[in-house]
Amino acid sequence: MEENFESYNENEDHTSSLNRFEQMLEKDESYFFDVDEFEKVIDYYLEESNTEKAKQAIQVSLHQHPSSSALKLKKAYYLAAIHQPNKALAILNSIELMEPFNVEIVSVKAGIHSQLRQHNKSIENFYKALKLTDDISEQTNIKINIAFEYENLNLFDKAIDILKKLLIENPKNETVIYELAFCYNLKNDSENCIAFFKEFVDIHPYSSAAWYNLGIAYNRAELYEKAIDAYDFTIAIKDSFASAYFNKGNSLALLHEYEKAITTYLETFNYEEPDSTTYYYIGECYEKLGDTKAAFISYYKSTRLDEFHADSWAGLSVISDGDSKFQSALYYIKKAIELERENSEFWYIHGDILSRIGMIDEALSSYQKVKELDPLNEDIWIDIAEVTKDYENIEKAIIILYEGLEKQPENYLIYARLVSYLLINGKQDEALQNLVILLTNKKEYLKDLIEYFPELISYPRVLDIIENFDKNNEF
Repeated sequence: MEENFESYNENEDHTSSLNRFEQMLEKDESYFFDVDEFEKVIDYYLEESNTEKAKQAIQVSLHQHPSSSALKLKKAYYLAAIHQPNKALAILNSIELMEPFNVEIVSVKAGIHSQLRQHNKSIENFYKALKLTDDISEQTNIKINIAFEYENLNLFDKAIDILKKLLIENPKNETVIYELAFCYNLKNDSENCIAFFKEFVDIHPYSSAAWYNLGIAYNRAELYEKAIDAYDFTIAIKDSFASAYFNKGNSLALLHEYEKAITTYLETFNYEEPDSTTYYYIGECYEKLGDTKAAFISYYKSTRLDEFHADSWAGLSVISDGDSKFQSALYYIKKAIELERENSEFWYIHGDILSRIGMIDEALSSYQKVKELDPLNEDIWIDIAEVTKDYENIEKAIIILYEGLEKQPENYLIYARLVSYLLINGKQDEALQNLVILLTNKKEYLKDLIEYFPELISYPRVLDIIENFDKNNEF
C-alpha cells in the first residue's frame, strides 16, 4: 500500500508541476521550480515530441538553475531530438569534465555517436559506460547496445558473441534471443542459427521465443516440415502466440498444404485482431486451391482493414480479370499502382488487362514501364512482341525480340519465340540458326516452342536438326 501511495503522490506532483508550468506560460509570469520538477516537465514534453514546449522549459530551467548538470543533460537530449547531435555532444563533453563517472552522460554520448554513424566511437563510449555501473539490468542494456553497434559495422560475429554471453547470464531474456536470431539473419547464416537454437532448446525446452526463432531459421533454410514442428512446440508452450500460428501457416502454404494453412492463419484471430496481411495470405491460399470466390472475399476483407494494402488490391484485380470483369479489374489494379507506383508486377497486370480489352497502345505503355522497373524480367519482351504481332505486324515483333536479346542475351525463352516468328514470316534459314542456339543451350524449351507453334514439326529441315541434335548433341 505504501508503494502505491508513493507512486500516486509522484504522479500527482508531476501533474501539479506540469499544470503550474503551463499556467506560468499562459499568464507570462515567472514561477520557481526545483531541478527535479523541471526534469519531469522536460521529460514529459520530450516523450510527447512537443519540442517547442521542451525548448521553453529548458530555457526557463537553465535561467533558474544555470549550473545544473541534470538540466544541461536534458538540453542535450532535446538537441539530439531536433537532430542537432553535434551541439548535443558539445554539451555532454562539457558536463563529463565535471562528472566523469556519470554513466548516463557517457551512455547518451554513445547513442549520439551512433546517430552520427560513428559506430566505433559509440562502442568506445558504451564500454566506458559499462565500467561505470554495477547495476546488472543497466549493464545488460549497454551490452545489447554494443551488439547493435557491431551489427551496424557488419561485425556480426562480435555481436553474436556478446549476445550469447548475455543468454548464458540470463537465458530468459527474450530481447536478446530475438536480437541474436536477427543477427544470424543479417549474417545470412541459417545453418549456425539452427545449430545454436537447437542446442539452446535442448537446455531450455520451455523457451517459446527460442522455439519460435528456430522455426524462422528452419523456414529460411527451406526446411518447412521442421519449421512447422518448431512452431508447434512454440504454440504448445504458449498457445496465444499469434505470430507462431501465422508463420506456421506460411510454412504450410510453402508445402502447398493450402487448406491447413488457411485453418492455421485463421487461428491467429483467436489471439489478436484480424489483420489485413493475414487475410491477404488466406486469399492467396484460396486462389491456389482454385476457390476464386473465397479468395476475392479474403482480399476484400484485407482492403477493408487496410485500404493501403496494395497486394490485396492486385489480388482483387487478378480474380476480376479471370472472371472477365475487366473494368473492375482495371479499377483494382489502378488502386494498387497508386499505392506502389514502382511495382513492376502491378504494371504487368495492368498491361495484360489492357491488351485483353484491345487498348493496345495503353497496354504497350504499361509493358514499357515493366521494362524500366524490372529490366531483367524474362517474360516482358515476349509479351510485348506477342501484342505487337497480333495488333501491328510480325516484322516489328521480330525486331522487338532481337532487341530483347541485346538486353538479355541468355534469355532462351526469346529464342524459342523467335524461331516460331521467323518460320511464320518465311525466314527459315534464320529460324534454324536460332533453333540451333536454343537446342544447344536450353533443349528443354523445345517443348514450349512446340506447344506455342505446333506447326514446327511440319518443317522437314527443323525435324532434321532436332533428330541430329538428339543423336549427336552437337552440330
